[in-house]
Amino acid sequence: MVKELGALILFTGEIERTVAFYREIGIPLEEEQHEDTPVHYACELGGVHMAIHEVGPDRAPRWRSGGSEYFGFAVASLDEAVAAARRTGARIKQEPEEFPWGPRALVEDPDGRIVELFERRPQPK
Repeated sequence: MVKELGALILFTGEIERTVAFYREIGIPLEEEQHEDTPVHYACELGGVHMAIHEVGPDRAPRWRSGGSEYFGFAVASLDEAVAAARRTGARIKQEPEEFPWGPRALVEDPDGRIVELFERRPQPK
């Protein structure tokens, strides 16, 4: 049985733009190279290993189509995170909007993946 998410591995055809996008929204990616892998960028984020590897020029599957996915990052300030995404030229797919669990926005990374940015709010008991 699965216990927890352990890794989030992204593949990109635009390594410089993709790494710049994730760094700008606050992901502390650092260059890595192991003896059996090419240079890639990685970090530990909330107990999850995140890495970005360069591959060919394909784009991510269309959002909400077979084979697509999206993932979310809890941020300290949604306004600041969306502004950071804008600075990289990212498309904002959904402007910040309030939901019962807190505000969220959807942005598109350089490969066309949808990334959810959200602020966690304490839920009433």
